[in-house]
Amino acid sequence: MKIVICDPKKFLNRDLELEIAIIKKELGAQTELCIYEDQGDTDARQKMLQDADAILTSYLKLPDEAMNSMHKLKVISIESTGYNFVDTEAAAQRGIAITAVEEYCTQEVADHAMALMLAVARNLKHYQKQIESKHRFDYNSISGMFRLEGSVLGLIGMGKIGRAVAKRAAGFGLKMIAYSPSCSQETARKYGVTLVSFDELLERSKIIALTTSLTPKNQGMLNHSTFTKMIQKPIIINVSRGGLIVENDLAQALDERLVSGAGLDVLENETDEETTRNPLIGRENVVITPHSAFYSDTALYECQRIAAENLVYYLKGEYDKVFKIVNGLPHEKASNQKV
Repeated sequence: MKIVICDPKKFLNRDLELEIAIIKKELGAQTELCIYEDQGDTDARQKMLQDADAILTSYLKLPDEAMNSMHKLKVISIESTGYNFVDTEAAAQRGIAITAVEEYCTQEVADHAMALMLAVARNLKHYQKQIESKHRFDYNSISGMFRLEGSVLGLIGMGKIGRAVAKRAAGFGLKMIAYSPSCSQETARKYGVTLVSFDELLERSKIIALTTSLTPKNQGMLNHSTFTKMIQKPIIINVSRGGLIVENDLAQALDERLVSGAGLDVLENETDEETTRNPLIGRENVVITPHSAFYSDTALYECQRIAAENLVYYLKGEYDKVFKIVNGLPHEKASNQKV
Protein backbone atom coordinates (compact mmCIF):
# COMPACT_ATOMS: atom_id res chain seq x y z
CA MET A 1 0.00 0.00 0.00
CA LYS A 2 1.31 3.44 -0.97
CA ILE A 3 0.45 6.63 0.89
CA VAL A 4 1.62 10.02 -0.41
CA ILE A 5 1.80 13.19 1.67
CA CYS A 6 1.76 15.79 -1.08
CA ASP A 7 1.67 19.59 -0.94
CA PRO A 8 3.32 22.73 -2.28
CA LYS A 9 6.43 23.72 -0.34
CA LYS A 10 4.76 26.28 1.95
CA PHE A 11 2.29 23.67 3.20
CA LEU A 12 4.94 20.98 3.71
CA ASN A 13 6.85 23.32 6.00
CA ARG A 14 5.53 21.57 9.09
CA ASP A 15 6.43 18.70 11.37
CA LEU A 16 5.00 15.53 9.81
CA GLU A 17 6.01 13.25 12.67
CA LEU A 18 2.47 12.88 14.02
CA GLU A 19 0.88 11.95 10.67
CA ILE A 20 3.66 9.49 9.87
CA ALA A 21 3.37 7.84 13.29
CA ILE A 22 -0.41 7.40 12.98
CA ILE A 23 -0.21 5.99 9.45
CA LYS A 24 2.58 3.55 10.31
CA LYS A 25 0.90 2.42 13.52
CA GLU A 26 -2.51 1.82 11.96
CA LEU A 27 -1.50 0.49 8.52
CA GLY A 28 1.73 -1.26 9.43
CA ALA A 29 5.41 -0.39 9.24
CA GLN A 30 5.61 -1.98 5.78
CA THR A 31 3.35 0.72 4.31
CA GLU A 32 5.15 2.72 1.61
CA LEU A 33 4.96 6.33 2.76
CA CYS A 34 6.20 9.05 0.40
CA ILE A 35 6.53 12.77 1.05
CA TYR A 36 6.32 14.74 -2.18
CA GLU A 37 6.83 18.48 -2.61
CA ASP A 38 4.68 19.68 -5.51
CA GLN A 39 6.66 22.25 -7.49
CA GLY A 40 4.15 22.60 -10.29
CA ASP A 41 5.58 19.89 -12.55
CA THR A 42 2.41 18.09 -13.63
CA ASP A 43 4.20 15.08 -15.14
CA ALA A 44 6.36 14.52 -12.06
CA ARG A 45 3.35 14.82 -9.77
CA GLN A 46 1.32 12.38 -11.85
CA LYS A 47 4.18 9.88 -11.80
CA MET A 48 4.31 10.05 -8.00
CA LEU A 49 0.54 9.80 -7.50
CA GLN A 50 -0.52 7.37 -10.23
CA ASP A 51 -0.07 4.26 -8.05
CA ALA A 52 -1.02 5.84 -4.72
CA ASP A 53 -3.76 4.25 -2.60
CA ALA A 54 -4.27 7.43 -0.59
CA ILE A 55 -3.19 11.08 -0.56
CA LEU A 56 -2.83 13.29 2.49
CA THR A 57 -2.75 16.99 1.62
CA SER A 58 -3.45 20.47 2.92
CA TYR A 59 -3.77 22.31 -0.37
CA LEU A 60 -2.97 20.20 -3.42
CA LYS A 61 -5.09 21.33 -6.37
CA LEU A 62 -6.63 18.26 -7.99
CA PRO A 63 -8.94 19.08 -10.90
CA ASP A 64 -10.84 16.45 -12.85
CA GLU A 65 -8.10 15.67 -15.38
CA ALA A 66 -5.46 15.22 -12.67
CA MET A 67 -7.27 12.12 -11.40
CA ASN A 68 -7.41 10.31 -14.75
CA SER A 69 -4.29 8.23 -14.12
CA MET A 70 -4.89 7.58 -10.40
CA HIS A 71 -6.49 4.18 -10.85
CA LYS A 72 -5.64 2.82 -7.38
CA LEU A 73 -6.61 5.91 -5.42
CA LYS A 74 -9.27 5.29 -2.77
CA VAL A 75 -9.22 8.41 -0.62
CA ILE A 76 -7.86 11.95 -0.48
CA SER A 77 -7.64 13.17 3.10
CA ILE A 78 -7.50 16.95 3.42
CA GLU A 79 -5.87 18.63 6.42
CA SER A 80 -8.35 21.48 6.39
CA THR A 81 -12.02 22.32 6.79
CA GLY A 82 -12.00 23.74 3.25
CA TYR A 83 -11.82 21.52 0.16
CA ASN A 84 -12.81 23.77 -2.76
CA PHE A 85 -9.43 23.11 -4.45
CA VAL A 86 -10.38 19.49 -5.19
CA ASP A 87 -12.98 18.48 -7.78
CA THR A 88 -15.12 16.47 -5.38
CA GLU A 89 -17.69 15.48 -8.00
CA ALA A 90 -15.06 14.11 -10.37
CA ALA A 91 -13.52 12.20 -7.46
CA ALA A 92 -16.87 10.64 -6.57
CA GLN A 93 -17.38 9.52 -10.17
CA ARG A 94 -14.07 7.68 -9.93
CA GLY A 95 -14.90 6.11 -6.58
CA ILE A 96 -12.47 8.34 -4.70
CA ALA A 97 -13.63 9.58 -1.30
CA ILE A 98 -12.69 13.08 -0.13
CA THR A 99 -12.40 13.46 3.64
CA ALA A 100 -11.93 16.69 5.55
CA VAL A 101 -11.42 17.94 9.08
CA GLU A 102 -14.76 19.40 10.10
CA GLU A 103 -13.83 20.68 13.55
CA TYR A 104 -10.45 21.62 14.95
CA CYS A 105 -10.05 25.41 15.11
CA THR A 106 -13.46 26.94 15.78
CA GLN A 107 -12.33 28.69 18.95
CA GLU A 108 -9.19 30.11 17.34
CA VAL A 109 -11.06 31.44 14.30
CA ALA A 110 -13.74 33.04 16.47
CA ASP A 111 -11.04 34.66 18.63
CA HIS A 112 -9.33 35.94 15.50
CA ALA A 113 -12.55 37.39 14.11
CA MET A 114 -13.00 39.38 17.30
CA ALA A 115 -9.35 40.46 17.24
CA LEU A 116 -9.72 41.80 13.69
CA MET A 117 -13.00 43.45 14.61
CA LEU A 118 -11.44 45.26 17.56
CA ALA A 119 -8.25 46.16 15.69
CA VAL A 120 -10.17 47.87 12.89
CA ALA A 121 -12.90 49.42 15.05
CA ARG A 122 -10.32 50.86 17.48
CA ASN A 123 -7.98 51.97 14.66
CA LEU A 124 -5.01 50.14 16.17
CA LYS A 125 -3.05 50.14 12.92
CA HIS A 126 -3.25 53.94 12.68
CA TYR A 127 -2.24 54.48 16.29
CA GLN A 128 0.62 51.99 16.15
CA LYS A 129 2.00 53.59 12.99
CA GLN A 130 1.68 57.07 14.53
CA ILE A 131 3.60 56.08 17.65
CA GLU A 132 6.29 54.05 15.88
CA SER A 133 6.97 56.45 13.00
CA LYS A 134 6.10 59.85 14.48
CA HIS A 135 6.58 59.12 18.21
CA ARG A 136 3.31 60.91 18.92
CA PHE A 137 0.62 60.14 21.48
CA ASP A 138 -2.35 61.82 19.81
CA TYR A 139 -5.69 60.14 20.45
CA ASN A 140 -7.74 62.48 18.24
CA SER A 141 -5.54 62.14 15.17
CA ILE A 142 -8.37 60.11 13.68
CA SER A 143 -12.13 60.57 13.66
CA GLY A 144 -15.10 58.29 13.25
CA MET A 145 -14.57 56.03 16.27
CA PHE A 146 -17.79 54.36 17.34
CA ARG A 147 -18.84 52.45 20.44
CA LEU A 148 -19.14 48.71 19.98
CA GLU A 149 -21.82 48.30 22.63
CA GLY A 150 -25.18 48.68 20.96
CA SER A 151 -23.77 48.51 17.42
CA VAL A 152 -25.18 45.93 15.03
CA LEU A 153 -23.03 42.96 14.06
CA GLY A 154 -24.23 41.13 10.97
CA LEU A 155 -23.06 37.53 10.73
CA ILE A 156 -23.14 35.88 7.33
CA GLY A 157 -23.23 32.24 8.36
CA MET A 158 -24.36 30.70 11.65
CA GLY A 159 -22.40 27.48 11.60
CA LYS A 160 -19.90 26.53 14.30
CA ILE A 161 -17.72 29.59 13.74
CA GLY A 162 -20.62 32.01 13.41
CA ARG A 163 -22.09 30.75 16.67
CA ALA A 164 -18.71 30.97 18.43
CA VAL A 165 -18.31 34.58 17.24
CA ALA A 166 -21.83 35.36 18.47
CA LYS A 167 -20.96 34.07 21.95
CA ARG A 168 -17.96 36.35 22.11
CA ALA A 169 -19.69 39.36 20.57
CA ALA A 170 -22.48 39.14 23.14
CA GLY A 171 -19.92 39.99 25.81
CA PHE A 172 -19.22 43.29 24.06
CA GLY A 173 -22.89 44.21 24.05
CA LEU A 174 -23.25 44.02 20.28
CA LYS A 175 -26.71 43.60 18.81
CA MET A 176 -26.56 40.62 16.48
CA ILE A 177 -28.38 39.76 13.29
CA ALA A 178 -27.52 37.01 10.82
CA TYR A 179 -28.18 35.82 7.31
CA SER A 180 -27.97 32.04 7.37
CA PRO A 181 -30.60 30.07 5.40
CA SER A 182 -29.59 26.78 7.03
CA CYS A 183 -29.94 28.08 10.61
CA SER A 184 -33.21 27.71 12.50
CA GLN A 185 -34.84 30.57 14.40
CA GLU A 186 -34.56 28.48 17.57
CA THR A 187 -30.78 28.09 17.20
CA ALA A 188 -30.32 31.77 16.39
CA ARG A 189 -32.33 32.86 19.44
CA LYS A 190 -30.20 30.61 21.64
CA TYR A 191 -27.20 32.79 20.72
CA GLY A 192 -29.04 36.09 20.95
CA VAL A 193 -29.17 36.46 17.17
CA THR A 194 -32.07 37.56 14.97
CA LEU A 195 -32.26 36.02 11.50
CA VAL A 196 -32.84 38.52 8.69
CA SER A 197 -32.69 38.66 4.90
CA PHE A 198 -29.39 39.31 3.16
CA ASP A 199 -30.45 42.80 2.09
CA GLU A 200 -31.60 43.71 5.60
CA LEU A 201 -28.25 42.60 7.01
CA LEU A 202 -26.43 44.79 4.49
CA GLU A 203 -28.56 47.81 5.39
CA ARG A 204 -28.45 47.50 9.19
CA SER A 205 -24.98 46.22 10.06
CA LYS A 206 -22.19 48.41 11.41
CA ILE A 207 -19.90 45.37 11.28
CA ILE A 208 -20.31 42.50 8.80
CA ALA A 209 -18.50 39.25 9.54
CA LEU A 210 -18.16 36.49 6.96
CA THR A 211 -18.32 33.17 8.79
CA THR A 212 -19.71 30.98 6.02
CA SER A 213 -18.20 28.38 3.70
CA LEU A 214 -17.32 29.30 0.12
CA THR A 215 -19.61 27.72 -2.48
CA PRO A 216 -20.21 28.37 -6.19
CA LYS A 217 -23.43 30.17 -5.22
CA ASN A 218 -21.86 32.67 -2.81
CA GLN A 219 -18.63 33.31 -4.71
CA GLY A 220 -18.15 37.09 -4.76
CA MET A 221 -21.22 37.70 -2.62
CA LEU A 222 -19.74 40.98 -1.38
CA ASN A 223 -19.31 43.06 -4.52
CA HIS A 224 -19.98 46.55 -5.87
CA SER A 225 -23.73 45.99 -5.86
CA THR A 226 -23.84 44.83 -2.24
CA PHE A 227 -21.41 47.50 -1.01
CA THR A 228 -23.75 50.21 -2.31
CA LYS A 229 -26.51 48.81 -0.08
CA MET A 230 -24.43 49.17 3.10
CA ILE A 231 -26.03 52.27 4.62
CA GLN A 232 -23.99 52.10 7.87
CA LYS A 233 -20.60 52.19 6.10
CA PRO A 234 -19.58 49.06 7.98
CA ILE A 235 -16.38 47.28 8.83
CA ILE A 236 -15.97 44.04 6.85
CA ILE A 237 -14.45 41.03 8.63
CA ASN A 238 -13.52 37.89 6.69
CA VAL A 239 -12.22 34.76 8.42
CA SER A 240 -13.71 32.36 5.85
CA ARG A 241 -12.45 32.37 2.25
CA GLY A 242 -11.14 35.20 0.11
CA GLY A 243 -13.42 34.27 -2.79
CA LEU A 244 -16.45 35.56 -0.89
CA ILE A 245 -15.34 39.13 -1.64
CA VAL A 246 -14.61 40.78 -4.99
CA GLU A 247 -11.41 42.47 -3.84
CA ASN A 248 -11.26 45.22 -6.46
CA ASP A 249 -14.83 46.15 -5.55
CA LEU A 250 -13.91 46.28 -1.85
CA ALA A 251 -10.95 48.53 -2.65
CA GLN A 252 -13.28 50.83 -4.57
CA ALA A 253 -15.82 50.78 -1.73
CA LEU A 254 -13.07 51.80 0.71
CA ASP A 255 -11.98 54.60 -1.62
CA GLU A 256 -15.57 55.82 -1.93
CA ARG A 257 -16.13 55.43 1.82
CA LEU A 258 -19.01 53.02 1.33
CA VAL A 259 -17.09 50.81 3.77
CA SER A 260 -15.09 52.23 6.68
CA GLY A 261 -12.52 49.46 7.07
CA ALA A 262 -11.78 45.76 6.78
CA GLY A 263 -10.15 42.98 8.77
CA LEU A 264 -9.17 40.11 6.49
CA ASP A 265 -7.49 36.83 7.34
CA VAL A 266 -7.95 35.52 3.80
CA LEU A 267 -7.44 36.79 0.27
CA GLU A 268 -8.63 35.35 -3.02
CA ASN A 269 -5.04 34.67 -4.08
CA GLU A 270 -2.54 34.28 -1.26
CA THR A 271 0.65 33.68 -3.23
CA ASP A 272 3.59 35.96 -2.44
CA GLU A 273 3.59 37.27 -6.01
CA GLU A 274 -0.10 38.20 -6.00
CA THR A 275 0.02 39.95 -2.64
CA THR A 276 2.41 42.52 -4.14
CA ARG A 277 -0.41 43.57 -6.47
CA ASN A 278 -3.37 43.30 -4.12
CA PRO A 279 -5.21 46.65 -3.90
CA LEU A 280 -6.17 46.08 -0.25
CA ILE A 281 -2.65 45.78 1.16
CA GLY A 282 -1.02 48.86 2.66
CA ARG A 283 -4.20 50.68 3.66
CA GLU A 284 -4.35 52.19 7.13
CA ASN A 285 -7.95 51.06 7.63
CA VAL A 286 -7.38 47.49 6.46
CA VAL A 287 -5.81 44.86 8.74
CA ILE A 288 -4.65 41.71 6.94
CA THR A 289 -3.30 38.56 8.57
CA PRO A 290 -1.74 35.61 6.66
CA HIS A 291 -4.58 33.04 6.81
CA SER A 292 -3.59 32.45 10.42
CA ALA A 293 -6.97 32.54 12.15
CA PHE A 294 -6.92 28.77 12.57
CA TYR A 295 -3.51 28.64 14.16
CA SER A 296 -2.55 27.52 17.62
CA ASP A 297 -0.37 24.60 18.65
CA THR A 298 -3.47 22.77 19.87
CA ALA A 299 -5.44 23.36 16.68
CA LEU A 300 -2.57 22.29 14.45
CA TYR A 301 -2.13 19.06 16.40
CA GLU A 302 -5.86 18.29 16.14
CA CYS A 303 -5.92 19.01 12.42
CA GLN A 304 -2.99 16.72 11.69
CA ARG A 305 -4.32 13.96 13.94
CA ILE A 306 -7.84 13.96 12.52
CA ALA A 307 -6.69 14.09 8.88
CA ALA A 308 -4.31 11.17 9.37
CA GLU A 309 -6.97 9.17 11.21
CA ASN A 310 -9.54 9.91 8.48
CA LEU A 311 -7.15 8.40 5.95
CA VAL A 312 -6.35 5.23 7.88
CA TYR A 313 -9.93 4.62 9.03
CA TYR A 314 -11.20 4.89 5.47
CA LEU A 315 -8.56 2.51 4.14
CA LYS A 316 -9.34 0.03 6.93
CA GLY A 317 -13.05 0.17 6.12
CA GLU A 318 -13.94 1.72 9.48
CA TYR A 319 -16.15 4.32 7.84
CA ASP A 320 -18.11 5.22 10.95
CA LYS A 321 -14.88 6.60 12.48
CA VAL A 322 -14.16 8.92 9.55
CA PHE A 323 -14.80 12.48 10.70
CA LYS A 324 -16.31 13.79 7.47
CA ILE A 325 -16.70 12.50 3.89
CA VAL A 326 -17.54 15.54 1.81
CA ASN A 327 -18.42 14.21 -1.64
CA GLY A 328 -21.34 11.97 -0.70
CA LEU A 329 -19.59 8.85 -1.90
CA PRO A 330 -21.25 5.66 -0.65
CA HIS A 331 -18.67 3.63 1.22
CA GLU A 332 -19.71 0.46 -0.57
CA LYS A 333 -19.08 2.05 -3.97
CA ALA A 334 -15.57 3.02 -3.01
CA SER A 335 -14.68 -0.34 -1.49
CA ASN A 336 -16.19 -2.28 -4.39
CA GLN A 337 -14.48 -0.25 -7.10
CA LYS A 338 -11.00 -0.38 -5.63
CA VAL A 339 -9.18 -3.70 -5.44
